[in-house]
Amino acid sequence: MSKSLNNLFLPATAEDMHARGWSQPDVILVTGDAYVDHPSFGIALIGRWLEKHGFKVAILAQPDWRSADSFRIFGPPRLFWGITSGSIDSRLNNYTSLGHKRREDVYSPGGRLGLRPDKPLLVYAARAREAFKNIPVILGGLEASLKRLVHFDYIENQLKRSVLIDAKADMLVHGMGELATLEIAKRLASGQSIRELTNIPGTAYPAFKGVPIPADAVELPSLDQQIQNPELVMDAHLKYQSSLSPQLHVGGSVIQKHDGAPSIVVMPPAAPLDEKTMDEIYAMPFTKRSHPMYDKLGGVPALEPIQCSITTHRGCFGGCSFCSLYFHQGKQISSRSIDSILDEAKKLTTEKFFRGTISDIGGPTANMYGMTCTSDKSCSRNSCLFPTPCKFLNADYSRLLKLMNEILKFATADKKKINVYVASGIRHDLALLSDDYINLLVRYFVGGHLKVAPEHSCPEVLKLMGKPPIELLEKFEEKFKAASRKAGKEQYLVPYFISSHPGCTTDDATNLMEYLINKNWRLEQVQDFTPVPLTLSTAMYVSQRDAKGKNIFVPKGHSDKKLQLALLQYSRPEFQKMLMNFLSSKGRKDLIAKLKSRPHFRN
Repeated sequence: MSKSLNNLFLPATAEDMHARGWSQPDVILVTGDAYVDHPSFGIALIGRWLEKHGFKVAILAQPDWRSADSFRIFGPPRLFWGITSGSIDSRLNNYTSLGHKRREDVYSPGGRLGLRPDKPLLVYAARAREAFKNIPVILGGLEASLKRLVHFDYIENQLKRSVLIDAKADMLVHGMGELATLEIAKRLASGQSIRELTNIPGTAYPAFKGVPIPADAVELPSLDQQIQNPELVMDAHLKYQSSLSPQLHVGGSVIQKHDGAPSIVVMPPAAPLDEKTMDEIYAMPFTKRSHPMYDKLGGVPALEPIQCSITTHRGCFGGCSFCSLYFHQGKQISSRSIDSILDEAKKLTTEKFFRGTISDIGGPTANMYGMTCTSDKSCSRNSCLFPTPCKFLNADYSRLLKLMNEILKFATADKKKINVYVASGIRHDLALLSDDYINLLVRYFVGGHLKVAPEHSCPEVLKLMGKPPIELLEKFEEKFKAASRKAGKEQYLVPYFISSHPGCTTDDATNLMEYLINKNWRLEQVQDFTPVPLTLSTAMYVSQRDAKGKNIFVPKGHSDKKLQLALLQYSRPEFQKMLMNFLSSKGRKDLIAKLKSRPHFRN
């Protein structure tokens, strides 16, 4: 390979490694995804970050787990194995919310199925140990992050031990991982043993005999305790959440016993990245392509929608009950500089694969860029917006507006015609704080449709979700339509809703259906609630209680969940017989008449 190192992928085959003149990598990163060298894929981001700091990193993507042979192709890593299941939780990747097998794996070449085991973290860790003894095994990525503690597995329908224990790993990195992984690599390279690494923020480790435990560690209910008393699932969640201190990053260690195995210690999250570090990360030489070994296999489908996207920031302070971002990226926003974002945009537009459109410029929530908390004290709120905006939230749009205007200047300079869209979705309640933002967004950054996430219409369900009242969506809709008319555009909101959330009864779902019919919204996609590990909604699902200890209805059975899904997707022909029977049993002749008057109704 004669190209400069900046244009190369990280070694993903033995030939790649030998072409660099290496006899052994320092770190081997194992992933259940195909290898895509894009900053939206964690394995590429961590690999490039370690490479930037002088470590030799090899990528072992979707190895054959049926034997240890494929784990031997690079030889043993000098420092450690880094193991991740991939970009999303393997359960979500492999199964729908109702437990059905998915028909495609978009993170595999050609969307092929069967290229990863059912529990990648456990299987890969076992094969790595089988391939080479006494090499530290460190888990990371989203799935490991969310399963750092006792957690619920919705496919097996039971509480499970920390994945750190089940995988028999030496350490786990939670959160985005750059700072913790680099610190681990440096300390191991300096000669420290893996069991000496007990004070690194953003990690968890087994408390073997003689391993120190932080004096201020808060003990959480164990697996056996939670199984015997499901109410303790909520107690464990609230204790862990309250132990976190996003602003100060002090204290916050927890310990959890695992009967028949070592206890685990979970250190506080790593500090949010500052602007300088964010800029350094996104300036790394990503090719933004999938590895050439997939070219003849159809590429990697997950790359296509994000290949020409730009990440402006991390974190989300929305605090939705069903969302895991709070526990993975954190609620404090880490933003890149405007110059850094512009530099990436300029480089992106020179790539051969660029077709004139930057598909998305944003983050988990696009309109949180540049916003900060003005308090220097610890905070017990998991949302800066719900039930009302926090007085310490600096929701100043000036920096975001400046970024958008600078992007527009670049996109139209020298008679260029580059389209730039915001496709990652916004918080509509937060957008209401700035008409200037709404007008600029609608005129230049909406490609006909804008994603918003009201999630429900019923007040009690919205409270459980940690979402704002539906009236704020309607207020935003008015402003969106007015701004679209002023811009001379016909544009639409794409609202997202969740079915079968804990606390949502069939009456609530019926009321939501009526709301959708009155709005003339026909939902093509609905997210059926999935109990993702570590979220407040999952604690509600398992304990059947809200955060205040009140009993709530939880739709769990297949028939309950399918009915709620049908009520939200009332326009689908396959649901119409079910809906007619249900509405007849409820005496809702009014809704039956409305359904029959719809043009989609099949008589």
